[in-house]
Amino acid sequence: MRDPTPLITEAHDRVRRQYASAIGRHRADLTTPALLLDLSALQANLEIMARGMRDVPTTLRAHVKVHKSPHIARLEVEHGAIGVGCATVWEAIVMARSGIDDVMVINEVVGPDKARALALIAREAEVKAVVDDAIQIDGLSRAAVEAGSTIGVLIDVDEGMHRCGVASAEEAVPLARRIQEAPGLEFVGLTGYEGHCSLEFDEGKRHAMARAAMDVLTGIADELAANGSPCRIVSAAGTGTWEVTARYPGVTEIQPGSYATMDGHHRRLDPRFGWAVTVLASVISRRPDRIVLDAGSKTVGASHGVVRDWNLGTYRFDEEHSIFLAGSDVPLGTGDKVEILCNYTPFAISYFDAYHVLERGSVVDIWPVMPRGPESRWLLDLLERGE
Repeated sequence: MRDPTPLITEAHDRVRRQYASAIGRHRADLTTPALLLDLSALQANLEIMARGMRDVPTTLRAHVKVHKSPHIARLEVEHGAIGVGCATVWEAIVMARSGIDDVMVINEVVGPDKARALALIAREAEVKAVVDDAIQIDGLSRAAVEAGSTIGVLIDVDEGMHRCGVASAEEAVPLARRIQEAPGLEFVGLTGYEGHCSLEFDEGKRHAMARAAMDVLTGIADELAANGSPCRIVSAAGTGTWEVTARYPGVTEIQPGSYATMDGHHRRLDPRFGWAVTVLASVISRRPDRIVLDAGSKTVGASHGVVRDWNLGTYRFDEEHSIFLAGSDVPLGTGDKVEILCNYTPFAISYFDAYHVLERGSVVDIWPVMPRGPESRWLLDLLERGE
């Protein structure tokens, strides 16, 4: 793993300056809403996954869309991940610039700007992309040739989630051949995501669904090999299915993400992983039957959350307010601080500039969230300037 570039170090320095007054303060003294990262909980989660991967035939590729943090990504690699998976080319640029040598965009890349961004960052790191259509292949090839780089390409397989991806070997075989013939590209294998399995909370049923999904994925890999396109990589899984997929014959790597920071949905699937990221909020109004917090859906996202350490019913989430049922037996009043456990942490991440990194309850550092939001074309501009 290489040292971070100025892009990362400057971002870290910037947020440390912006939030300098928070460093050294106890969590209860922070201005709210604040994004909290418990470093000991994060480390514990990474160690649980590292132990779980020791005796399986697969490797770990940590998905970073859940945290958008170069600092967390580097810790994941230090705990055994071979590289990272990203949802966008912008995340891929940030992760490569953070010093991570193996970066995969686990999403279809469409459009000349995104293809060029991927091709330029492929000069600096081993970069892989995902396709399910010849148009995507041709666009990546043109960009790679122009940039003088090579992009590894995987075919996306629909394992049953019914989002992107091919559904059969008949679709995959001609795509693999087209990739093999395309200048600037290297065919490396298949990827799939059995996200539909993680909607099933019965463990036995979920595991059976995951095995069925792997039957589809590895079956297509076998057909490709028989037709002259062997798969070096067969990649799949999320936090809800990682143990089954990691042991499935023919799978070479898994790509979970939520295990690192955790959220309400995935805690129901695997409670061994603890809460590392929460949102600190203040009680701004105390009514006889409820409390109102200064963190609403624009803070924690559409999936909302619950209040840590308090068994409060959720009344409603508005844009800047969350309202929880709290009678006279709940000793919370105006000005008190509570933490929201997000039902799906990735939503909350994009609303914040930075994490308040905690050790023993106090802020020891500020880490940037990079990149925020869905569009970060300025990163392509940076690459084209050679910065």
